[in-house]
Amino acid sequence: MEKPYHEGDVIFLFLAYFGFLSAIPFLMLRDQRADPKKAYVYWHARQGLALALCVTCLSMILLMAYMFVGWIPFVGWAVALSGCCVWPLYLLVIITAHVTCWIKAFAGQQWTFPGVSRVAEMFH
Repeated sequence: MEKPYHEGDVIFLFLAYFGFLSAIPFLMLRDQRADPKKAYVYWHARQGLALALCVTCLSMILLMAYMFVGWIPFVGWAVALSGCCVWPLYLLVIITAHVTCWIKAFAGQQWTFPGVSRVAEMFH
């Protein structure tokens, strides 16, 4: 079975879900979308860039919420203690999402990540 990407584009496919480094394949393959194999990698770069943007925004919102609630007496201590459990779980979810996207990308599937795909559609 033929892969939907060129062998030389494996590094771009890897960078597609490596945080904001997904901007590299996004910008480099933008003008080469006429080739279906390049369009496949570009699609994943768009998806990865949207995922990085959503994760960053959600992290900032959670951090600001923790900082705001942390000033409230007694409640802030409980939130700080819960944060010790919440942040590692949050990071585990993010890492799992990236690994799942890499597996799908290298398997030749265009799996739309729920919620993130709407943001990815904005990048053209």
